[in-house]
Amino acid sequence: MRPALAFLNSTLAPDSVAALVRDAYGVVGACTLHYRGTHDTYRLQNGDGWWFFRIYRAGLRTHDDARYEVAVLRHAVARGMAVAPPIARRDGDWLTVIDAPEGARHAVLFTSAPGTAVRGDEATAEHVRAYGRAIANLHVALADMPSRASRSLSESALLDRPLEWLAPHLQHRPEDQRTLTDVVATLRAHLAGPIVAACPQGVCHGDLHGGNAHYDVHHGITLFDFDECGYGWLAYDLAAFHWMAERAGQLDTWWPLLLDGYEAVRPFTPNEHAAMPMFVLLRHVWQLGYDAWDNRFGGMARADADITAIMHSLREHSTRT
Repeated sequence: MRPALAFLNSTLAPDSVAALVRDAYGVVGACTLHYRGTHDTYRLQNGDGWWFFRIYRAGLRTHDDARYEVAVLRHAVARGMAVAPPIARRDGDWLTVIDAPEGARHAVLFTSAPGTAVRGDEATAEHVRAYGRAIANLHVALADMPSRASRSLSESALLDRPLEWLAPHLQHRPEDQRTLTDVVATLRAHLAGPIVAACPQGVCHGDLHGGNAHYDVHHGITLFDFDECGYGWLAYDLAAFHWMAERAGQLDTWWPLLLDGYEAVRPFTPNEHAAMPMFVLLRHVWQLGYDAWDNRFGGMARADADITAIMHSLREHSTRT
């Protein structure tokens, strides 16, 4: 008898997602597969109303992980933050469990965020300053929320786990392996040092590269996609934008604007300023691992292209750290 085949990731048909959302949430709309990235995100539209239904990949986010993300968003809303919040099911729960071929997958329905992304050609100085203020306000709003061990932006989550994901993709790249070994040794030394130990921690978004925020002239900044949220160094939350701006060739323009907006609400400590280059380098390594994991679904050729681009950026940055 032929052995049973295993599945990495199944794709739900949009029509079936529309029916599920209608029955479970009472939201009716035309459904399309909006984005297939770390998770599968579907967009439902009814007139001017938009909603996003995220189906988490099996094996990456547990039930408790997804529930914690919902808790963070609800806490932020209760503190007056502009975020794209989750929508409860008709039965009062926040999560839907889907019995997929690869295993149980959890799903959450979110509202949309008005406006355009805070990066790229459409970004202005006011967009970026407002983004900095919004990040600081988020950190302040979440300051009284307790941490959860399963959602920690610790050395294990930001370094060890990405390196585990990345290892199979570097077996044929010995030069990159050597570079990464040296970089990781530097990072571990910094993470164990007194400067990082003195950096304030709290609940963070975890992926504030600019694409997970929209600016609207009427609503200001709205933050969304808290999939990477967890308890960690507040300064690391800004490192994602620094990393993105550097790769986009906009660091000298965008970074001072972002920091100006952030420090208008919550000034950086001297240790946070000193640790920022290390946090940016840490973001490089995390991104390498993230792309390696995500590209299990896009193939080795796509993973190689992403790793090549980020390794080039990492080498440039590591010489300045």
